[in-house]
Amino acid sequence: MRRLLFFSLVFTLFLGCSRGPQKAPEAQNAAAAEVPTAVVSAREITNTLQTAGTVEAKFEATLSAKIMGAITAIDVSEGSAVRKGETLVTIDAADIAARRQQAVDARAEGQAALTETIAAIAGAKAALANAKINYARFRNLYREQAVTKKELDDMAAQFKMARAGAEQALAKKKQVQAKIAQAKAAVKEADVMLGYAVIRSPINGAVTAKMANAGEMAAPGRPLLKVVNDSSLRLACNVSEDDIAGIHKGEGVKVTVDALNGRKMEGRVSEIVPAADPSTRSFTVKIDLPKNPDLRPGMFGRAWLPSGRTRAVLVPDAALVDKEGMKGVWVVTPEKTLSFRAVRLGQEADGEREVLAGLSGGERVAVGNLGNLQEGMKIK
Repeated sequence: MRRLLFFSLVFTLFLGCSRGPQKAPEAQNAAAAEVPTAVVSAREITNTLQTAGTVEAKFEATLSAKIMGAITAIDVSEGSAVRKGETLVTIDAADIAARRQQAVDARAEGQAALTETIAAIAGAKAALANAKINYARFRNLYREQAVTKKELDDMAAQFKMARAGAEQALAKKKQVQAKIAQAKAAVKEADVMLGYAVIRSPINGAVTAKMANAGEMAAPGRPLLKVVNDSSLRLACNVSEDDIAGIHKGEGVKVTVDALNGRKMEGRVSEIVPAADPSTRSFTVKIDLPKNPDLRPGMFGRAWLPSGRTRAVLVPDAALVDKEGMKGVWVVTPEKTLSFRAVRLGQEADGEREVLAGLSGGERVAVGNLGNLQEGMKIK
C-alpha cells in the first residue's frame, strides 16, 4: 500500500513538469495598441536619373594675350577682387605705337597730296575745256579753208594732250585716295592692337588663377589670368545619349553637394549642350543652383534629373524601419496585427520611396511609434 502511494506521487509530479509554465491571462488578452497607419499607393511618378558633376561659375573668363610683347605690369594676385573694366595686365606695345605713328604720318601726307591732286584736276579740266573749244573752232575754220590741215592737226593733238592730262589727274586722285585708305586702315589696326596691350576684366569677380608675372613675354593665346564671378553657380554634369531625350530645359532638379553634407537643394536645368562629346557619347547638362554662401566652384555634386514617367508602388518615408540590417515596414494584416516585411527600395519621390519588391498597392503600413512595435502586436 505504501509502495503504491509512492508511485502515484511521482506520476503526478511528472505530469506537472511536462506541461511547462502557463501564460498569464493578461498576456493572452493584451489590449490592442493605437498605431498611426497609411495606405501604400500605386501611381505614376517621374523617373529620375542620378548623375554626378562639378560646380562651376556661370560667369568666368580666362584672359589671354593677343599680341607679342613683354608684360610690363600685372596689378592683381590670386584672390584679388576685380571690377568689370578694371585694368589687370599691361603689355609693352612700343613697336605698335611706332607703326601707328608711321601710319598717321602717311595719312597726313596722303591728305596733302590729295589737296594738290584736286587742284591739279581742276586745272586739267579747265585746260581740257579750253582745248576742246579751240579744237572745235579750228575744225570750223578748216571747213572754211581758213586754216591749214597741219594747224588743225596741231590743235587736235593739244586737245588729246589736255584730255590725257585730265585723265592722269583723276587716276592720281584715286591712287592718293587708296593710299589714304590704306593709312587709315593701318591706324585703325594699330589702335586695335594697342587696345590688346591693356587687358581689362570683362566681369566682376575675383582672380582665381595667375599664370604669368611682370617681365615675362606674352604671346598670342597664352593664358594670363582667370577671373570668376561666384555669385551665380551651376552644376555641370554629363548625361548619356540614351537618357538625354527625357531631360528638358527649365525642369526642376534635386541637387546635393558632398561638401555641404549632402544637403538637398532645388536646381533648374538652364542649358543642354546640343552636341555630344564624341569620345564619351555624352551630353553636358548645366543646372542653375540657388545662392548659398558655402558653395564654391570645383565642388563635387550629384543631380537627380527627371527622365520620363512610370507607374510605381510608393511607401511613406515615415513607414521605413531598419531591422537586423534590412529595410522594411510593419504591415497591418487582415487580423489587425503587425507583421514585419523586408522591402527593396528604389528612387525617392517627395517624402515617399519607390518599392521595387515586398509591397503592392493598397496595403496598410504603420507610420508611427515604430520603435515600440513587435511582431504579432494587435492594433486598433
